[in-house]
Formats: sequence, C-alpha cells, structure tokens
Amino acid sequence: MSRKNRKKSAVKVKENPLGLKLKSTCCRKNPRCINCPVVYQRLARSGAWERDDMNLPRELKRARKW
Repeated sequence: MSRKNRKKSAVKVKENPLGLKLKSTCCRKNPRCINCPVVYQRLARSGAWERDDMNLPRELKRARKW
C-alpha cells in the first residue's frame, strides 16, 4: 500500500493540560513519534501524567510500540 493511499489516523487530542507540542495527525511510523497524538492519548489513558514516578520512560516506551 502506497503512502498516498494509506488512511491517516483519526485520533485528535482535545485537551492538552501539559501544553506539549503535539502533531495534528499521526504519521503511523514504527515506533511512533514522541509528539504523536496517539502516544499522548495512550499515556493519558494509562494515568502516566497523574503519577510522578520513575516509570514514565518505561510507559513512554510501551506507548510508542505498535
């Protein structure tokens, strides 16, 4: 499947309390970019932003995987 024909991700981040610079759409590369909205949404869903612990790098690594 060529890049032009590939469907883009429909994930949109509506609230960004940390004020991070996020991309508008996901490029769907492997692993996903750090500023990808999908990665941000996965971290928010797992509760990583509320917890201030040393596991954030591990959770970020897990969120970037396909």
